[in-house]
Amino acid sequence: MEKIIHNIENVLYEHIDLRDKIYIADSFVKPSQKIGLGNGEAKLYLGNESELLRDFYGNNGFKLKCFFKKKELIKFLEDLQPEYKNPQQQYRRKENLPMLFNERLDLINDQDDLIWFEIEEQDQINPPRIYVNSKDPGYELLRELPLPELSYLSILKLRSSEGNIIFHARLFTDYSPLGNRHHPGINPKINLNHNKNSTLIARAGQADFRKRVLNSCPFCPITNIADDRILESAHLKPYKDSNEDEIYNTFNGLPMTPTMHHLYDLGFIGFNRNSNLLISDWISKVTVMKLGLKKEISVPIPDFNKRYEYIEFHEKNIFKF
Repeated sequence: MEKIIHNIENVLYEHIDLRDKIYIADSFVKPSQKIGLGNGEAKLYLGNESELLRDFYGNNGFKLKCFFKKKELIKFLEDLQPEYKNPQQQYRRKENLPMLFNERLDLINDQDDLIWFEIEEQDQINPPRIYVNSKDPGYELLRELPLPELSYLSILKLRSSEGNIIFHARLFTDYSPLGNRHHPGINPKINLNHNKNSTLIARAGQADFRKRVLNSCPFCPITNIADDRILESAHLKPYKDSNEDEIYNTFNGLPMTPTMHHLYDLGFIGFNRNSNLLISDWISKVTVMKLGLKKEISVPIPDFNKRYEYIEFHEKNIFKF
C-alpha cells in the first residue's frame, strides 16, 4: 500500500497506523455534560491488553506526544452543535449546554493551530484495562468538548524519516445512538409548509429522486454493481445541507451500494475534481483492504461536470482529510 505523508510543522511524517473509535464514555467527560452520577474520572480507557494495542502505543509505561488540529476541533464542535443546542440525551445540566457550546467554541478559536499535549499510561492500574492520563491543557479539551455516547476519538500514528513518533488525535461525532446517522434536530433546507401531507410529499420526492438517479447512472460507480434491488440513491451534497432546488436534483445523486453510501455519508470516501476516488486517512487500512478500495483510482461518474458542484461541497465540507 502506498505511503501517506503528513506535513507537521514543516516536518514530513509517514502515516504508519491508526487506532479508531475510542468512544468517549460518560464516566470520562466533565460534570457539565455528564448523564449519570459521579464527578467523572480524568483517565481515558484505551482498550484491553493486547499485542496489537502494544504495537501501536508502546510498552508498559508509555508516554506519547500528541496533538489536535484547531480546525478539526472546530469542525467537531460544529457537528455536535445540534445536540448542544437541542439536547436529546438527559444530561445532568442540560439547560446549560447551549451556553457552553458558545463558550467552548470561543475557547478553541483562541488556541494555536496545533494543540500539543502528552499522555502517559497509568501503569499503576492492574491489567487488562489500559488507561492514560495527562495534566496538559490540550488533554483537558478531550474531557470538556465531547458529549458522551455521541463522540469518539481516533489516533493516527506518524513517524518521521529520523524515526520520531508523534500521534495525531482527532474527535468525531456519531449520532447513531440516537437512532440515525444525523441528529434529529437537523432538518433539510426545504420548505414543505409543515402541513399534514408533508411526509407523503417527501416520500414521493424521494422515490422519484431514486428513479431519476438510477436512470441517469444505472450502477454504483465505485463497485460497478448494477443490481437496482440493492442500490441506494446517495445524495452527493447531504440532504440536510441542500436547499429546495438541490434536494431532489438528479445530479445531486449517485447510485451506491449500502456500504459505499454509508462510507460516503460519513466522509470516509469521496471524489476529487478528476473523478478519482478519495479515501480518508481516518479509516482503517485493514477495512480499506477488505473492501477492495484503492486510493486515487478513476471512478466512472456519468455527467460528472453536472454533478461536480455537489461533489465539491462534499469534498470540502464532509470528507475527512
